[in-house]
Amino acid sequence: MTTTSVVIPALNEKKNLERLIPELKKRNLDSIYIIDDGSDDGTPEIKKRYPDVHLLFRSGRLGLISAELDGMRLSDSDYVVVMDADLSHRPEDINGMIDQAIKTSSDLVIGSRYTENGVTDDEFIRQIISRSANLLFHVAFNIDIKDCTSGFRVYSRRACEFLAHQIDIENGYVGQVDIVNRLVNNNFKITEYPVKFVKRTEGKSKLKMREIVNFFLFVIYNRKIMNYIYGTIILIIFLTILSYLVVLLSFRI
Repeated sequence: MTTTSVVIPALNEKKNLERLIPELKKRNLDSIYIIDDGSDDGTPEIKKRYPDVHLLFRSGRLGLISAELDGMRLSDSDYVVVMDADLSHRPEDINGMIDQAIKTSSDLVIGSRYTENGVTDDEFIRQIISRSANLLFHVAFNIDIKDCTSGFRVYSRRACEFLAHQIDIENGYVGQVDIVNRLVNNNFKITEYPVKFVKRTEGKSKLKMREIVNFFLFVIYNRKIMNYIYGTIILIIFLTILSYLVVLLSFRI
């Protein structure tokens, strides 16, 4: 029988976790791991209410990707679901993602907002940031994934064991694309599953301007930015020639 666990990185998300955990318990999951980065909102109290939930309380803010990797190392299930604690990732999408992972033998299934039938009701400015980051990643790394920045994912045991031994994965927002890049380069299979991304209603977003800057630095550091520049130049030249031809033909007509 296939086993599944859920890993939830958390920082001051007690109210959201109190709503999320009961919903997860309806999904016949084998285990739930909360990886907490020193919350001061009483998050550890959740353990008293749900003694079967595994809580790793880390001292200090060690970061999102570090939390995900710690959760993968703790779990021994066949598949590991990684999702946010802020209720933006819907528990009802989990079973479909797991089924897809099994049927397609995927090592990573990304809960995608931007694939066909995917939906997001996030704030407009955050959609612009997210779509721009995904476009840049696609052009720079030539990887055909529409939502590489999504944090809603299902990993196979094989992928978890591989990532658990990667000691230099970028932390934070950029770490999501770093993981995708590493898995692709090591011939792991990645597919996307359409999900609905729900706007946060409780607590504060952890996405800061520093995370956005780190994303672009990651692209530049990996020396892929030239692909983006060349692609932009070619597109401009193409549109210029096309415009010239349109004008030329209009005069002939």
